[in-house]
Amino acid sequence: MTEKIVVDRNEMNRLVLMRMDLDRYEAQLIPDLQQENLALHHALRRLVEAVREAEQLLGLEATKGHRGALHDAERLLGEPGDLSWRQPAGRA
Repeated sequence: MTEKIVVDRNEMNRLVLMRMDLDRYEAQLIPDLQQENLALHHALRRLVEAVREAEQLLGLEATKGHRGALHDAERLLGEPGDLSWRQPAGRA
């Protein structure tokens, strides 16, 4: 036995628009955010490397706040299981 469900035209239009928004979100916004995340990851890595190099070249003594910030940045760069910074498959 089949039961028919009647959906109001306005409700159907709303559902179609919601689906279109979801498709756009999945197809455009998520990959764009992944690319931006990847770019930020690389910029943070370059910054950490530059700070390390400057410390060595200039023989700088790091402050507690500076050392903590550097440690936090390095932790973010190397968190195990966090693949969000990696380039998504299929994107060049």
